Amino acid sequence: MPLTSEEDGLGCALFSRAGVGMISKVVAMGVLVDYFTVDSEQAVRSALPGGPGAANLPYVDCKGWLDEPDTLAAELSGRDLSEFGDSEVVVDDGESASVERMAPETIAALAAVDDARLREYAEEELLDEFEIERVMALRGLAREAVRLNQGMYRWTCA
Repeated sequence: MPLTSEEDGLGCALFSRAGVGMISKVVAMGVLVDYFTVDSEQAVRSALPGGPGAANLPYVDCKGWLDEPDTLAAELSGRDLSEFGDSEVVVDDGESASVERMAPETIAALAAVDDARLREYAEEELLDEFEIERVMALRGLAREAVRLNQGMYRWTCA
C-alpha cells in the first residue's frame, strides 16, 4: 500500500502505511522519534521532511516511547552513561525536524545485547509487549548497522 501524507500542523508530515496485517498512523502529539540506518548522507537528508518511513528507509518507530538511546544502551550493557559518545546533528530544517547520527559506542552496545539480557531487562523494567518489541527492533537495527558498516540515526520531529 502506498504511503499517504497530511500535515500535522507542526511542519511534519503524518504517514499511514500498511504493515503485516495492520495499518498504523502516526498521531500528532508530542515528539515523534524514529531510528534508522543508511549508507549515505544523501539518504540521511531524504529522511528529514517526513521521517525514514516516508523515505522508504529501514527504521524502528519509537514515537512516544524512546528518545534517549544512550540511556537504554547503558542500562542494557551495564556500562556507565558517560562511556557513550554524544550524538551529532546531521541535518536540521530549522523549525521542527532534525536527524542526528548516534554515537558508534551506542550502536555497538545495542548490537551486542544478547537475548538473555533482553529478557532480564524486560523483567526488571516491567516492560510491556510493545516496549519489548521496540527494544528487540532497535537491537536488530543496530546489528544491521554494524554488519553493513553504516551509521544509525535518530529522526525527531517536535
